[in-house]
Formats: sequence, C-alpha cells, structure tokens
Amino acid sequence: SPDYALDVISLVEATLENPAKVLRAQERKARDAAMAAMKADGVEYEERIERLAEITYPKPLEELLDHAFELYCQSVPWARDYELLPKSVLRDMVETASDFKTYIGRYGIAKLEGTLLRYLSDAFRVLVRTLPPDVLDDRLRDIIAWLGFMVRTTDSSLVDAWESAGELPEAGAPPQAADAVVADRHGMEVMVRNALFARVRLASLDRTRELGSLDEDWGFTERAWDAALDDYFAEHNEIRIDGDARSAAYLVIDEGPEQDAHLWHVRQIFLDEDGDGDFRIEADVDLDATQEEGEVIFKNYRVGFVEDLAG
Repeated sequence: SPDYALDVISLVEATLENPAKVLRAQERKARDAAMAAMKADGVEYEERIERLAEITYPKPLEELLDHAFELYCQSVPWARDYELLPKSVLRDMVETASDFKTYIGRYGIAKLEGTLLRYLSDAFRVLVRTLPPDVLDDRLRDIIAWLGFMVRTTDSSLVDAWESAGELPEAGAPPQAADAVVADRHGMEVMVRNALFARVRLASLDRTRELGSLDEDWGFTERAWDAALDDYFAEHNEIRIDGDARSAAYLVIDEGPEQDAHLWHVRQIFLDEDGDGDFRIEADVDLDATQEEGEVIFKNYRVGFVEDLAG
C-alpha cells in the first residue's frame, strides 16, 4: 500500500496517550474551516451548528483499528483494560511535511511546545523500540530518522535520558566520528528534504503568506514568493506534488562544503506538467545552526528559473 508507512504510524499513535490540548487545536481548526466552507455554500445557521457538532480531530483507521483490537481481545481478554485512542499528530506532520516550528505555528499552540515534544518523543521511542526490522520500509526508516533528529535537536535531554537508561537502541542514534560536522546524517538529510518539499507543496497551493512566514528570516518574503510564483505560472500550469515530484531526482544535496564551511548546497527542483524542471529553490543549509535549532536554517536562499539564478 502506498500509505503503509503512514498507516503504521497511525497504529502506533493509537496506543499513545492523547495530547488533549493539541487535539482540541486540531478540532478547532477543522471546525473553523468547515464553518467557512458552509457559509460560502449558503448553509443555514442551524444546520451549520448541527454539522459542526459532528466534526472532531482526525482519527485515521478508527474503524479498522477498533475491529482489529476487538479480535485481539478475544484471545487476550486482559487487553480490554486498555483502549485504543486513534489520532493524527505525527501522521499529520508527515503528510504536511511540517517540522516542529511549522506545526506549532499552523495550529497556534506556542504554549503547548512541551506537550507536543513529549508526545513526539513518546512516538519516537515506540517506533524504535517495538517495530521489528522486517516491517520497516524505506519511508518508515526515513520518518523515524527525521523524528529522532527533530526530537534530539529540540530537546536532547529527552534522548540522553533514554540512552543513559539503556532504553534507546542504536538505530535511534547512528555512531559518528568524534569530529563529524553532522551528528545524524540520515536525520539531517530527511529534515532538509522535508523542509524543501514543504515549500513545494505550499507553492502548489499558492499559499505565499505561509511561504513568506517560513522564509522571511533569510530574505525571501511573501512579496518575493508572490513575484516568483507569478513568473512560474506565466510559464507553467501546475506544480506537481506526487511521488515523482518527491523523488531524489528533483533534490540535489552537495555536501562538498561540509567540512570547511559547515554548509550543504541544496537544490529543490519543481516538477511541472511538462517535466521541464526549469524552476527551483537554491540555498545553503547552515549545518551548525540547523542542529542547534532543530529546524532547517538556510543561507543564500533564492527561488526562480534556472537562467535567472545562474545570473
């Protein structure tokens, strides 16, 4: 199944305690979006209120998991002392290619950073401690590496505590040379890939305000994104975000300056309907700052057609 990795995450998330305030923020955002859509469709007020009462936070695979758990309890009766709690926090982050800071901003939960971090660290620990190696596919390995990198860089004390207690397997933190610039290479690569494709996804939806919010710190504002995408859509009809667009063929990471400058040169190519590949993001990744902040920090950030960037 193309959703295999996501479905495994949903299974894991259903075994975790609910981060209640985070889920309420998801529910509130879903209801706000539904209310706006119903108003636009001319739905009467009483009907809107009735429909809103049925909207809750996402619960992927709820029926399937409940059925599977009931079958399990038939042979393991004591399991009925527990309950599944389907939800989508980590899965939501993966599907939207959101890092920690982006996710906090999307739901307006700045005061819940600790709650979210604890939840994600619990999810990471379950993923690395309970999934047998033979059920991991490449996407799951990437997600686990990215999640471990994010948790470790956001609050290393959590992972340090597990390691000191012997609770974290080696897969959670690959050994590196003592003088290595990048402590977790796989995690860093996945984080960079996710950060860049998140921008492709937002660009495909023409959400320049969010793009400007992400990139204004390195000089690429909402106005700059507006201008760049106006140029793009004057030449192309769409920005693809399918599996091909996510492939390694459209992301170039040059690790050449890693040792001397502590940078990676990166290039994210936009896949258009004709496959021209003539529009891209080019930037440097500040490796030290990225590992310190737990989110990708860019330098020399530019967006545009290849001929303009070359100039």
